[in-house]
Amino acid sequence: MTFTIKILGAGSATPLKGRHHSAQLVSVNEHKYLIDCGEGTQYRLIEEKLNINKIEVIFISHLHGDHYYGLVGLISTMSLLGRKNQIQVFGPAGLNDIITLNFKISNTVLAFDLFIHELSGTDKQKIYEDNYAVFYSFPLNHGIQSFGYLAEEKPGLLKLVKNKISDLEVEEMVMLKNGKDVLDDQGNIKFAVKSYTLPPEPVRQYAYCSDTIYEESILPYIQEVDLLYHEATYLEEHKEKAIRNNHTTAIEAALIAKKANVKKLMIGHLSSRYEDYEAHLTEAKSVFFNTIPAIEGKSITL
Repeated sequence: MTFTIKILGAGSATPLKGRHHSAQLVSVNEHKYLIDCGEGTQYRLIEEKLNINKIEVIFISHLHGDHYYGLVGLISTMSLLGRKNQIQVFGPAGLNDIITLNFKISNTVLAFDLFIHELSGTDKQKIYEDNYAVFYSFPLNHGIQSFGYLAEEKPGLLKLVKNKISDLEVEEMVMLKNGKDVLDDQGNIKFAVKSYTLPPEPVRQYAYCSDTIYEESILPYIQEVDLLYHEATYLEEHKEKAIRNNHTTAIEAALIAKKANVKKLMIGHLSSRYEDYEAHLTEAKSVFFNTIPAIEGKSITL
């Protein structure tokens, strides 16, 4: 089963050429989930030749414009393109008012059902689940209500012991991979799961920590994830700005990654004062070496 993250936008509040507002497309077994939807997200999807109507669920981290200004336009375009399948949107309180007021004033009638879920709570909670993935939200600290998200793939099927496959019929393989013993005509165990299978591949996890101050309270929620995206808006020399604007420095993002014992860190949301990632990567890698930049247009496979 595939698990990829496509970076559509990784800039901060002021966009630059080649650095767009926050948006990421998470794909689990080809099922699409959008996290944040900054201005221009639908254009980025078009540029990357991604089908807008394949998106099944949208998660908004907080209601600063660079994280949701593209949402109303994206939903409108979905309807114009003939979408019939429902879509669910998760985000902070106020999101429902923003969307419904826009559509009310413009007299927009969607061709599909739109379900808006406003989040609350001060702890990690499961908010969405389908046959392929589970999504959790957890609180961030950014001056307004903000949420991080944890995407976790569903456990895969058991693996068959290779040197025993020749003993099995196709139907028996399916039963064993689904954890069911194969019985003979008398109801006795013919092929036991414990003898013919191995554990499935480890479940992969991706954590998205958008705008936030350095906040160790999130550590239990992101422990040992395969990939952590954490904002790194400022360098250490501008730490006072980070504190004043409720943001994080590259070193602080790396400290979170180190203390959470994650496998890999991806940093983004750079202030427009910085031309590139070079200095941010130098600072972050001094604390947590396995750090990569959020490069727009790139996909990361877990």
